[in-house]
Amino acid sequence: MLFRSYKTIESKKNIDVLKKTFLGQHLKVHNLDFEISEKEDKIKIIPHAENEDHIFTLPITSLRLISKSDGTTIKMQCKPRRIDIGGPYLLMIFITFAIIAGILLILKGEGNYDFTAYLLMGIAGITYVFLFIRMQQGYFDYIRKIKKWVVDHA
Repeated sequence: MLFRSYKTIESKKNIDVLKKTFLGQHLKVHNLDFEISEKEDKIKIIPHAENEDHIFTLPITSLRLISKSDGTTIKMQCKPRRIDIGGPYLLMIFITFAIIAGILLILKGEGNYDFTAYLLMGIAGITYVFLFIRMQQGYFDYIRKIKKWVVDHA
């Protein structure tokens, strides 16, 4: 929900040609292998991270192919693996509660807890910046490279 990404791609190729192009291939991003297979009438791009130790949040990409008269529309959805998303969600919950607590301390503390409130909101801000940078370097970078690969092959 929070870390999902969507893209629509138009292709001049028909569905059968696209399936032959995509299925069975392997995509390499940052020395990590992604397998492309068909599951439940969708094409899935799934990471193989069983042997990796330093992997944090990885995307699972679904491609839904919709036939048109002049080609195919590809609806692409990227979402994090269930096993990976717990950490970022916990950090977002911490950030939200820290900001709410800081605002309540400022409003209800009558000036007695301003330093604590600003400190709490500063820690939440620094945590958010750290999370944002890490997600851009990892998860969203994988998504950008997968999108580029799909556009290049479509």
